Amino acid sequence: MRSIKRSKVIAGGAGLAAASVFPRVPVFAAEPIVLGWVGPLSPPGGYAAGQEMKWAAQLAVDEINGRGGVLGRPVNVLYEDTKGTPDQGTAAMELLATRHVTAVFGEFHSSVALAESQVAHKYGIPFLGTDVWADKLTGQGYPEFFRVCPSNSLIYTMVGKWATAAGFKSAAIMQEATDYGQGAVEVLSGIFKEHGIGSNVVTVELNQQDFTPEILRLMNTSPRPDIFMLIVSGAPAYNIIKQACSASFAPTPQTALYSGGGPALEKEVWENDGKCAVNLITEDVALPKSHWNARAKHFQAAFEKKFKRPPTGTAMESYDCVGVLAAAIGAAKSTEHKAVIAAMERIKYTGSRGTYEFSTSHTPAWAFHQFMSAPVMLIQYDKMNQSADAAPILFPRDWATSKTLFNKPTA
Repeated sequence: MRSIKRSKVIAGGAGLAAASVFPRVPVFAAEPIVLGWVGPLSPPGGYAAGQEMKWAAQLAVDEINGRGGVLGRPVNVLYEDTKGTPDQGTAAMELLATRHVTAVFGEFHSSVALAESQVAHKYGIPFLGTDVWADKLTGQGYPEFFRVCPSNSLIYTMVGKWATAAGFKSAAIMQEATDYGQGAVEVLSGIFKEHGIGSNVVTVELNQQDFTPEILRLMNTSPRPDIFMLIVSGAPAYNIIKQACSASFAPTPQTALYSGGGPALEKEVWENDGKCAVNLITEDVALPKSHWNARAKHFQAAFEKKFKRPPTGTAMESYDCVGVLAAAIGAAKSTEHKAVIAAMERIKYTGSRGTYEFSTSHTPAWAFHQFMSAPVMLIQYDKMNQSADAAPILFPRDWATSKTLFNKPTA
């Protein structure tokens, strides 16, 4: 009976107090439930985000196993480094399929996730995307693919509304040559065209090191752009921010700086860009701290204690992915792929970012298996070494802690 009660605790997303009920790590006789994880842990991928995702996932696994596991069985995760490239993602997913994993979660790069989703679909493996935004991912309509993060359409519709409300007239946009970058700019361009905001777009590769020629070309257009927008994920964004700052392009009193795609949330942005990141605007895929539930507060404290850094919204997504999958397996009372997928479609699981449930609508196409209530907000750093959860919130305005839509740097 004890193992049955424990599985119900996981499936129901019960309170964190359960950890105190089972203070000792259980000794399991049953075979483990094996999950697969995919994500970038080395260049050219966004390895800082990948490492944080891995840390958060393992923290969740350790907590679940400390409470008795799922269905009386321990949970193990096989971690695969995709290096941020589609071919490595395909190879990783093929390998995990041979290891007979119950489900796979993770990934930070949309183009890699698209390659991985083809393999998951071929083998019928449930795949829960952690921080991959391209609309096309859920738009494929694959029954195996689910997403806890916002889609490009959810994020960049919000960013476009903010840019319009803030009164920008001319945008310089640097996009990465991927499904994420091109899809995001497509959403933004439609909004900008509708509201008469001019835009110039240049495309860059993720393996570039020097972005100065593209920066100077955008800076010297007429009129000078009043916002420079990076739609670039991973480590290359650090170089772009520093080079734009060194060229006196942005952030300056004339030109605001926005960085999308996640890297600006990481501690590494301060290590790489220093004072150039002050006044940087970015999005966070978390709820405002004032809206955090008990699980979010617990995770933040546990993560910071273990890893000596505050977690980002991406880390919260990864932590919750483990909880969602554990809850689905518990509800299905099975590790069979189709049973887990069916349970995912019915699930209501309260994690650190709200209560997860996945749409089964195909209108629009990207809504299928999308967490439609995925939170996203715009923040702007106003001091050195600031964590994302401490930065002023610009948008949406009902969450805002800033009196203005953005703050200009002083000359």
